[in-house]
Amino acid sequence: MKFILRAFVLLWALSALPAMAVKVLPIAELDVLPEDEDEDDLWVIASGHENNIGNSDLLWREPSVEAFLESMADRIIGNSLDHIGIEVDFIIVRKPTLSAWVYPYGTIAVHTGLLANMDNEAQLAAIICHELSHFLQRHSYRELIADRRQSAIGKGLGLLATLAVASQTGQVDTGLMKVGDLWTDLVTSGYSRELEHDADAEGLELMRKGDYDRAEAIKAFTNLAQNDIYGTVKVAQIWSSHPKLADRIENLEQAVAAERKQKNIAPGRPRESADYYRAIAPALKANAELDMAEGFYGRARAVLEKYISVHDDDADAHFRIGESLRFEAPDGPDFAPRVAAYQRALANNPDLAAAHLELGMALRQQGDAAGARSHLQQYLTLAPDATAAGIAAWYLESL
Repeated sequence: MKFILRAFVLLWALSALPAMAVKVLPIAELDVLPEDEDEDDLWVIASGHENNIGNSDLLWREPSVEAFLESMADRIIGNSLDHIGIEVDFIIVRKPTLSAWVYPYGTIAVHTGLLANMDNEAQLAAIICHELSHFLQRHSYRELIADRRQSAIGKGLGLLATLAVASQTGQVDTGLMKVGDLWTDLVTSGYSRELEHDADAEGLELMRKGDYDRAEAIKAFTNLAQNDIYGTVKVAQIWSSHPKLADRIENLEQAVAAERKQKNIAPGRPRESADYYRAIAPALKANAELDMAEGFYGRARAVLEKYISVHDDDADAHFRIGESLRFEAPDGPDFAPRVAAYQRALANNPDLAAAHLELGMALRQQGDAAGARSHLQQYLTLAPDATAAGIAAWYLESL
């Protein structure tokens, strides 16, 4: 019942007192979080959202990548949160789009697509620093109580419904927020233009503290435009949609240019792409699989090329490059890149049956009967009971 009463109070405050400004201090100036019961309710909703991801197949676990991300956060903010007893940690979401958000208690969520489509650690740091700024300045709480939010009442109703059920069941069901999802809409992508620009600006300062090249922030935000290939139009899905991405990039360019004129400020290190690819290598492969499943074969291939630049001995990665070419152009006319990919896969693992099958089929399409016969026979030797064995045998007999 106390949850419901607090939600009613919140609704009343949003509707009846629009002119009242609420001072929200940054975390650095606080001794305890959450600061009050309203913010505690926000944490409840956020935790429910995170739990929903954790209980679904969207959560992608890879300790080495998680540790890498946590080391980045440590480099950026050091022990600045020790006074309040909060640690920044990460969850990784199995989605090929380039997105990230931060929960009000410091957990940062990143899509595998974001990890895979940054070109170095400094670019990823630009996005992480942006999200850290939202967290450090308590932007989600500011947005929740800001009187300028036009849809505050609708979102408050969603909060009211959710807390009412939570008080009865002990569980948070974010699916009840029919009038604007409080978390996805408000926090993930619904920050005001002012707060997004503030986070961009403070993000550059956080990059400086981590000794990252701030110019890489421009490239990082430019990379976010790759979301367009997915046809993503809902603001709630891609946080870079609000405000206009081009405006934010222009602001970053101006800020970096101004910094360059200050000779007493070191530009920071971009850090090598190869080091970054090694650190997130499992995410590269995982995201390539997602892109393949959605039919983005060229994009999957580009990510796999990053992966094999540091793991050239991975037969499966070379095979998947061949598969991306096969799905993209099953009838050619240029079979050479596909054949080369399968051959590199077999050079690393001569017993990779699937590579023998697809190489044999590609050679058959080119009229190389001898080569096709050799690899199809090898496939049948390695995988006589496979589903495709009958098809392979039929083509072998037809040669």
